[in-house]
Amino acid sequence: MSTDRQPVPVSLPSELVRELDKLVEEGQFGSRSEALRYGARLVVREEFQKRLHEQTSEEAKDDIEERLDRKRVS
Repeated sequence: MSTDRQPVPVSLPSELVRELDKLVEEGQFGSRSEALRYGARLVVREEFQKRLHEQTSEEAKDDIEERLDRKRVS
């Protein structure tokens, strides 16, 4: 991932900020920003995997239909 950074203003509920601060205090992350970057990467990765799964499922479905059609013709 690029080292270029772009500020993204975000407002969070107070409870979530407190939880982030706890993670930072516990040493899980070096800062709130680091924790939020980690969370953003997880969201992007999860969405990518979801799309890949959907694409793969559709390709598998098409493959099965094609094989069944060939079997019917034979």
